[in-house]
Amino acid sequence: MSGATTALGVGRPPIARDEAKGLLGEALAMSAADATLAVLESRDESLTRFANNEIHQNVTGLRHTLTVQAIVGRRSGIASTSRLDSSALRQVADRALALARLSPEDDALPEPAPPAETPEIAGFVPATAACTPEERADAVGPVLDQAAAHGMNAAGALSTSAATLAVASTGGVFAWHADTYARFTCTVRGADSSGWCDRHRRDWRALDVAALGATALEKAERSRAPAEVPPGRYTVVLEAAAAAELVAFLALLGLGAQSEQEGRSFLSGKIGERITGESVDLVDDAFDPRGFGRPFDYEGTPRRRVALIERGIARGVVHDRRTARKAGVASTGHATPPPAVEGPLPFDLVLATGDQGLDQIIAGVERGILVTRFWYNRVVDARRTIVTGMTRDGTFLIEGGRLAGGVRNLRFNESVLDVLARAEAIGRDAEPTYFDYLGNTVVVPALRVRDFHFTGVTRF
Repeated sequence: MSGATTALGVGRPPIARDEAKGLLGEALAMSAADATLAVLESRDESLTRFANNEIHQNVTGLRHTLTVQAIVGRRSGIASTSRLDSSALRQVADRALALARLSPEDDALPEPAPPAETPEIAGFVPATAACTPEERADAVGPVLDQAAAHGMNAAGALSTSAATLAVASTGGVFAWHADTYARFTCTVRGADSSGWCDRHRRDWRALDVAALGATALEKAERSRAPAEVPPGRYTVVLEAAAAAELVAFLALLGLGAQSEQEGRSFLSGKIGERITGESVDLVDDAFDPRGFGRPFDYEGTPRRRVALIERGIARGVVHDRRTARKAGVASTGHATPPPAVEGPLPFDLVLATGDQGLDQIIAGVERGILVTRFWYNRVVDARRTIVTGMTRDGTFLIEGGRLAGGVRNLRFNESVLDVLARAEAIGRDAEPTYFDYLGNTVVVPALRVRDFHFTGVTRF
């Protein structure tokens, strides 16, 4: 096979199903290993970036990554390439086999996944894949004009992408999925204030860029001349993006089986015990329509919905084939890309919603702080889920159930599980947010939390 065709701007997946099957089949046929797994991930990405109220960049790129894992006895070798011509397929198969023969034996190496029927997720929107620079510019333009008219400065990006993931093995596995993704993010700045918006959708036309930009502009306007409030414990209203920043840490701090089995997880030794508030239900669900789930993992195993925390009680972790073998259970379909050194991870966290709108949640606060987002967040204590970070781009004082004006940004130090335990109100609307390099998603509503600990105040 001479190589992959280009899908740029034509409203098609980067790699069609039959083309992916042919490429992977050719790569597998070139392997002399006892068993071979091949993973092909392709992404067609476009970006319109702006700053100083002007569009300054339009870029488009198509990239492929083919990873081959060769297994010889209890040994495994992994090699990757970004080329898809026949010569590259031969080279990557040979490199993976050579590395396998040189590698030490791995007694925990699982058997390759068996063939399985994979459910479908309707994740591909042709309009997103075909979105042009002119369409993105037309959407962004009014946001820039409005910022300029108010003496503000807008910066951000509107991005669209189409992707495919295909997995095949010499044991008969073949799975293929195509999806699209669009994001609009914008920061509007004034002399002493800023506002922000961030929205993710499969269909770029559902972003409502003008309305989102107006929200960022309004936050920047309302937070002018920010007051300073002293550090301490406050009732806070965390908008969905701020809440998502905290919940996302749980995925990395212990919801994967490898960290739990190694004793590094906040769940180690606590399955079946209460770890947070009764109102907390957290699942990993690739099939939630608000998210960006894929129906199988990087081993070709179908994804399963996994209850992680149920009414505050720890119920389980996600597995790949290695951790499932060790635990004596079945994989939940959460393998990360080879070599998967971080083990399985949740890809689609969903926190159960409540019954209040954001205005109602704010109205229930006599005196507190509204947080639009957090940034520069870091782990302090993984086992206790303690993280630190700062507010940014829209931090407001709440008095008498209303926003009273902007305040200077604050540094926090909090346990994520304790924050969830102290949640007094949960929003009815949840937004999806991407949170890491794998495109993992959290779908989280706004929260009202008592006694949120702010440890310091910034100068801005």
